[in-house]
Amino acid sequence: MKNIIKIVFSSILFLFALTISAQEDIPIVIEDFIEQHELLITYRGNDGEIDWESKNEINKKIRFFIEEKYPNVVSTRNIMWDSYETYLSPYDRYHYHTFICAVQLKGISRMKYLNVNYYPNNQKVNSKYVWDIETKDFVEKQNEEVSEE
Repeated sequence: MKNIIKIVFSSILFLFALTISAQEDIPIVIEDFIEQHELLITYRGNDGEIDWESKNEINKKIRFFIEEKYPNVVSTRNIMWDSYETYLSPYDRYHYHTFICAVQLKGISRMKYLNVNYYPNNQKVNSKYVWDIETKDFVEKQNEEVSEE
């Protein structure tokens, strides 16, 4: 009987530890969505466009991410806010900002554009795009290649 209790207790403890390790990200609450929406209203200029230049910390994270992930990028010239996406269901919640970055690449004279996503709840940057040597452009990764953040 003691062995059965130990096995059940060990199983419960193992499942609890597994659940905790699977939850790397901070859970998103409704207030996070409200905060991001209010930021968008705050950064809206007189012309209705979002002025994200004042968010220097996010721009620094995006530049650092591009330097780390894309060694063929010489410089990042322009980071422009593109969109904000949210998803809310009983099973999943996420939100992120998409930025378009104008980058200068080694051996290519004209600028290329790269989409990156910024996740405000864990303050990480990621991109679904990789450099394709054949087409000399950024292409979206296939689903099996995408690593979750």
